[in-house]
Amino acid sequence: MYQVCVDSISGYVNVPLIYYSHIPAAVVSLLIGALVIYKKKDLVGGTLFALSALFSIFVLLSLITWLNPSTVALTFFWSFFGMIISCIFVLCFYFSYLFLFNKDLGTRFKFFILFLLSPIFIITPTKFGVEYFDSTSCMPIENINFMFYYYSFGILAFIGVIFLFFKRNLQVKDKEERKINIIFTIGIEFFILMLFFASFFASYLYDLGLVDNYYLELYGLFGVIIFMGALAYLIVKFKTFDIKLIATQALVVILLLVIGSEFLFVTNDTGRTLVIITFALALGFGYFLVRSVKREIEQREKIEKLAGDLEKANEKLRGLDKLKSEFLSFASHQLRSPLTAINGYTSMLLEGSFGPLPDKIKKPIEVVSNSSKGLIKTVGEFLDISRIEQGGMKYTFTDFDAKELALEVFNELKPTFESKGLSYEFSADEKANYAINGDKGKIKQIIGNIIDNSGKYTPKGGIVVKVGKKDGKILISVVDTGIGIAKENISKLFAKFSRAKDANNTNVNGTGLGLYVAKKMMEANNGKLWVESSGEGKGSQFYIELNAKNA
Repeated sequence: MYQVCVDSISGYVNVPLIYYSHIPAAVVSLLIGALVIYKKKDLVGGTLFALSALFSIFVLLSLITWLNPSTVALTFFWSFFGMIISCIFVLCFYFSYLFLFNKDLGTRFKFFILFLLSPIFIITPTKFGVEYFDSTSCMPIENINFMFYYYSFGILAFIGVIFLFFKRNLQVKDKEERKINIIFTIGIEFFILMLFFASFFASYLYDLGLVDNYYLELYGLFGVIIFMGALAYLIVKFKTFDIKLIATQALVVILLLVIGSEFLFVTNDTGRTLVIITFALALGFGYFLVRSVKREIEQREKIEKLAGDLEKANEKLRGLDKLKSEFLSFASHQLRSPLTAINGYTSMLLEGSFGPLPDKIKKPIEVVSNSSKGLIKTVGEFLDISRIEQGGMKYTFTDFDAKELALEVFNELKPTFESKGLSYEFSADEKANYAINGDKGKIKQIIGNIIDNSGKYTPKGGIVVKVGKKDGKILISVVDTGIGIAKENISKLFAKFSRAKDANNTNVNGTGLGLYVAKKMMEANNGKLWVESSGEGKGSQFYIELNAKNA
């Protein structure tokens, strides 16, 4: 670094430029570092503060060597540059790893870095660092090999950060995180590059006699402003380090400091006037910016509080829903046993197991039997819902013929259709293969529910059940001439406790649970269940789609 050994240095160096390059860089670096560690007292925050503090020490030593005419002080402070610069480059790499991967480096790698740094710490206080003081040029002369060694950390840091960036972005899928990584990497790489080239080439080109001063070094210090600006942008835009308001205030202060520092080198009234106007505009802009960010943060905090309250309420509701399901399961189990007994004994009475029944008793027994069967079915539906919602429904998948199963269910329900005076028809291509893999019991329950529903809600006319194949799928259709479904109710039909508008006029005993259970069971069997209807009074068409085994 260029040093004059005279009392007045104004004739040799641009003093305002020295202040302008050093003071804002040190202030910006320390301010951002202090803000981050104030809010984020962890390894990331501590490393950034250490980096900013070390850079500020470097700036201070640089300022001393530029302005102090004492050769003793100049030689003493100069000897620390290699150690400080190499540590800055290492901290840049370390901070990049912490920021990008959000975890610490391994202990072995840390010791390896310390091992590489150790020669610099050993050589710094010896004559192998600063070899002698050249009174002609009025500057210390460093060992060229030593200088190359400590500046090599800058090259390694630059390449290392690029490697870390690409490695991390290959792991990241989130677009916002990728954008954050890009901005961060550009900022810190610009800082490393400017510090390396300005410092190294200022010394190297001077040693080669290609330049006669060290002014190039002054411009390298502005790299930290760009790096800290990138961090500040990430803080404001993406809430990095969670210090958005403080960072905005810091940006305003930094902007005002940078503009205010222009008074150090403006030498005419016009320039001073322009600086005052710019300062006033920046002050006004900063005031409104801070107000805007503060308002946004307050609103975000309110939203986050509401979101937290809502999450607590949802958690409570989930707990209540779980209790409801458990109670439902318990109550259904308790009801099932006596109902099964009632149904069993009424069936035995009707079959004559206890002797012939008088006609006047037979009819009431039939009513009790039918009612118990209905209750058993309802209790079964409640149990199914409880198992589905608690994840306790068990499925056993086997191979079977879907057409044979549908025909079996259809034949079981024929007496019901005949008792209501309904026509019925079953059709299927006898030559087709209807083999599927699924839970036979559950699919039988689904088919039975759909066909039985059609019979319940068809007061006159008939029902047609058809089994066919289409596009590698087995399609079971149940078409009726019943009460139909309004278009606005079709989407709600498979929800819990949902029934068609006029369903109660036809069947008062329906619970609105059967179709919900059937839909859930069908999804577990990798099939589809849906309904179509032209409207109320125009019948319905239910469709069950299953995957053919040979498809």
